[in-house]
Amino acid sequence: MARLRFVFFLTALALVYAPAHADRDVCPPAGTVAVRDDGSRWVFLGQDAENAGICLVRVGEQTRKLLYGLWTPIGPDMDEARAALARLLAGGPGTTVTIREHVMSDSWQEIWERGGDEMVPLASGPRRAVRLERRMRLHGPTAFSAHVTYWLDAETGVVLRARHRHIDGMRLPYRDLVMTRLDRRG
Repeated sequence: MARLRFVFFLTALALVYAPAHADRDVCPPAGTVAVRDDGSRWVFLGQDAENAGICLVRVGEQTRKLLYGLWTPIGPDMDEARAALARLLAGGPGTTVTIREHVMSDSWQEIWERGGDEMVPLASGPRRAVRLERRMRLHGPTAFSAHVTYWLDAETGVVLRARHRHIDGMRLPYRDLVMTRLDRRG
């Protein structure tokens, strides 16, 4: 019995420390379904044919466009955000990128850092995830700062968890995201 537990421990350790799939598509595979803790189904439709790196996700009757399946940048400079996140996702743990935006009298800055791989428990079974840290700061009359941690499924790129933490200033209407199931079969 002790030998069986040791083999299980080594297998789990190998899953946690094996490198993330670097060869996966930029968007979660079309037909992948993630179920949120509120019961909403997120159906991934693949990459937008007209806009590289933009992933289409149907949530209820609404189709969302998310850069690399993560989020939509607030400002007009999508190219800078696309290039920065591509470097972040292709890099290893410790990779850091900065995205800056100037909107009217405000100055926006985001610093993203790629962390290590972690196991995330789901009702459909544990998944290996890449942790990303995002620090946001808005300088100007409507200043605020916040920190978001994302856990991306290493195989599909689906955001399995997102934890938002307000630090100071204006409060944005963010709420944590928790996926309970992930199904690649649709």
